[in-house]
Parts: sequence; C-alpha cells; structure tokens
Amino acid sequence: MKGSIRKGGVYLVSDRSLTMPPNDQRNFHPKRPVIVLSGDAKNEQTSWPLVYVVPTSTATTLKTEYCVKLAQGVGNLPSKCWIRTVCAQPFLKEELGDYLGQLPAQVVLLIEENLFAYMGLTD
Repeated sequence: MKGSIRKGGVYLVSDRSLTMPPNDQRNFHPKRPVIVLSGDAKNEQTSWPLVYVVPTSTATTLKTEYCVKLAQGVGNLPSKCWIRTVCAQPFLKEELGDYLGQLPAQVVLLIEENLFAYMGLTD
C-alpha cells in the first residue's frame, strides 16, 4: 500500500484474498483491481485496520443487474471490467497493493447507488 487511501481509489490486491461467489466458477489471477468504498475518515485512521472494497471482473458470465461497467483506462484500470457490487467486502489496509488511480466521483456514486439498491436501502 502506498500513500493515503481514498474513497474511489483503485488498488491491486491478491486475488486469493477476495471472495467472489461462486468462487468455484471464476478464474483466479495473481492480482485483481478493487475499488475502495469506505469513507476517507476511517481510511486515514491508522488504528482502523480495514477498508471496504468492491472487486472488479472482466467476466460477463457472473455479472448482475447491480454491477457497474467500466471502460479500460477509467481509474487507470488495465482493461474494461465490471464492478462486482454484490461482492463488496472488508479488506485489510495492509494487504492493499499498488495504487492504480482514482475513479471519478460520479462513478463512485453509481457504485454506491447500486450497492444500496441491492441491499434494499432505496425506494
């Protein structure tokens, strides 16, 4: 992990550290980009060990109505992908790898809206 962790930041992590059910139907890679969704106040707090992330996937077979499609290059993502919103999960800050870039605020908002819809928190 390098620098301060920001909401909307794109980081590489060990793919084996993530849960993306159904795990037996997905391809594991050495690294996978994730997007940080937790707020900056907790992200900056050194005594708080966790961030909340959503993984990305290039596979279209497991996408859902809540996934968000991103083009290659957005947030310096290496390829076009789907944000697997339904697979949001806590992740140790110390296990965040290289910082790739930052998603635009409107994209982060769309991810949050889809996550809230999945959780039944919207009308």
